[in-house]
Amino acid sequence: MYHDEAVIRPYARALVLAAQQLGILARVRGDMEALQAQWDGSEELRTWCCTARSLPKAAHAEAVDALWGDTMAHPTRVLLEALSTAGLLAAIPQVIKVFRRFADRVEGRIDVSFVFAATPSDTLLATLTQRAKAAYGEQTQITVSTDAELGAGLIVRAGNTQIDASLKGRLTRLRQAFAR
Repeated sequence: MYHDEAVIRPYARALVLAAQQLGILARVRGDMEALQAQWDGSEELRTWCCTARSLPKAAHAEAVDALWGDTMAHPTRVLLEALSTAGLLAAIPQVIKVFRRFADRVEGRIDVSFVFAATPSDTLLATLTQRAKAAYGEQTQITVSTDAELGAGLIVRAGNTQIDASLKGRLTRLRQAFAR
């Protein structure tokens, strides 16, 4: 079930800030990874979370405690109770995704992806990885993929920035320029 990110963002941000203030951001990140694994691995959990809206108001904390008990850090349990009370348990995957983004920003992590038109040489890949880590820090997460539709070249994405140095991108920009 999809929820607007504007609705989800305050929950994820509050969790990151609480965990950071308590000095347990790494533990809460682990909670989020465990929660994602539970979500992915249990159809019963997904079904229950999608239908838990009908719980009486007082039952939300009890339900969260019964499901996760002391396996999660206090801020994570508070988040789950808040999501339950708001009828948003079905949004757990989206909350996790937004949480990761905020936590990465707080910890100075950034994702850099290289999409090549063809498989790059090991030398080129090592050079680009070294430059990305020099620019964004050692915690930079690098992903590499190929997309033959690019024709030639590559696309680099770093956080919210994209550099399209592909033949396909170049042709698209030329078409747009001629259309004006």
